[in-house]
Amino acid sequence: MKRSDLGDSACPIDRSLFEVGDTWTLQILRDAMHGVTRFTDFSKSIGLATNVLTARLQKLVAVGIFEVRESGLGNSHEYVLTEKGRDFHTVLAALRQWGQKHLFEDDELMTRVVDARTGQEPQPLTLTAEDGRALNSGDMLVVRSRAADPIETAVPVDTPRRREARAGRSRRSTGPDS
Repeated sequence: MKRSDLGDSACPIDRSLFEVGDTWTLQILRDAMHGVTRFTDFSKSIGLATNVLTARLQKLVAVGIFEVRESGLGNSHEYVLTEKGRDFHTVLAALRQWGQKHLFEDDELMTRVVDARTGQEPQPLTLTAEDGRALNSGDMLVVRSRAADPIETAVPVDTPRRREARAGRSRRSTGPDS
């Protein structure tokens, strides 16, 4: 699948990557979550060529992650996160926590975030079932439905894990206790 085709994919991860799936865009969003709004400040923080930064910011505006507002500082304007953009905070937090856990040696310097009120690190993010159980990838089933349809109408997608589960059920049903 060509990169340009990801915007039409039925997979939410593909569509997300199509909008924000490159290093520069993630760095722009990281900085925006920490209050950066001006082009010059993004440029200084990230060290990105102005043409690349311009293209990334224009795309983020076009897909509704930023809106452009006039700045109180004269002729300039600001890139302000929309609700869609602010909702990306959890994704960045998950990337940060994964990176902290797996990509640093104990003696390496790294940036960390803490709760501004308590000074404590946030709890690790986890996917939680309706009954409170922590879920991992083995607990998940990929299903397909229209976005507005109730989840009960979703149809399972044929994945290797689903095929393996079906094969396990059929072996049990034809085993010695059948």
